[in-house]
Amino acid sequence: GPISGLWYNRRMAKARFAAAFALALGLLQAQDTQVVTLPAPPEGTAPKPAVHVIADAPTAGAARARGLLWKATSATTTVYLAGSLHFGSPDMYPLPQEMESAFQESSVLVVEVDISAMSPTKALGLMATSGTYPPEDSLWNHVSERTRSLLPAFAAQHGLNADVLARLRPWAVDFVLSAQMMQAAGMRPDLGIDMHFLGQAKGAKRIEALETVDQQIRALADVPDREHAQALEEAVTNPGRADQTLRTMKAAWIAGDASALEALVADEFSKTPESRKRLLDERNVRMTAGVESYLKGGETCFVVVGGAHLIGKDGVVSRLAAKGYTVKRVVSAN
Repeated sequence: GPISGLWYNRRMAKARFAAAFALALGLLQAQDTQVVTLPAPPEGTAPKPAVHVIADAPTAGAARARGLLWKATSATTTVYLAGSLHFGSPDMYPLPQEMESAFQESSVLVVEVDISAMSPTKALGLMATSGTYPPEDSLWNHVSERTRSLLPAFAAQHGLNADVLARLRPWAVDFVLSAQMMQAAGMRPDLGIDMHFLGQAKGAKRIEALETVDQQIRALADVPDREHAQALEEAVTNPGRADQTLRTMKAAWIAGDASALEALVADEFSKTPESRKRLLDERNVRMTAGVESYLKGGETCFVVVGGAHLIGKDGVVSRLAAKGYTVKRVVSAN
């Protein structure tokens, strides 16, 4: 089911980029011709999504968030690893004091991609290059009849036009819809954990990134269309599952329950092995190498990546431990 912006499933890998496109959807909707190069949208043009009230699970409202935080040490330095939800909500704050203190202690903030430095113009340009069909083709030639019949009403519910979406490839439609659904559920990109720390770091700490935007887009585009189309069909036929996934994901993050999040990741990727390979496993290898380069240096670093990349036997935490680094969970005192 859908979960972008911050689900912990295959769409979670799309959340980082979906946040940028959330800023540009208004202009995309207004275009009547094939996208080639699109300028940045004017202020206030993004459509207002439908409003759905997501009730917090019992763990979500009672206590301060615990979140996900690990401390990796080498002979020369310390690197903190914080698991992010790229879209967030007010009930995820305040963050654990241990997480804020680790950030303050660090001289470098390391994120997946510095989305705050990315313009909507570039986001739309990448969408046009990698996420659209040529004029003679369309989404309708690559999805099931069921998806085609249900998508127009589903898109309209979230402030989108199916004829516009039909110009996009399944992966682009999937995460555009997911971004809208996240915001409709009260989850906002500006309240994501990485954006929280990017805001604090601007002008105060050096900011570096483990990946480029092009690498993330390539990972999305390399997944076979059939898997993206399958995810899109699940989204339009069972929208209630998305709401339930969001409740589970956010409550588990607030509770600091890495096991629950790991189970959610496994379930969401169970039918899409290529998605897991491209969006999670291969990127975990790249992220591990990046984190290891900081462990070989001398600066204390605070690394924020999607929580799905840190957990599990193939996650960054386990990979660093297998390389001989000392990696310990930092548990909130709540």
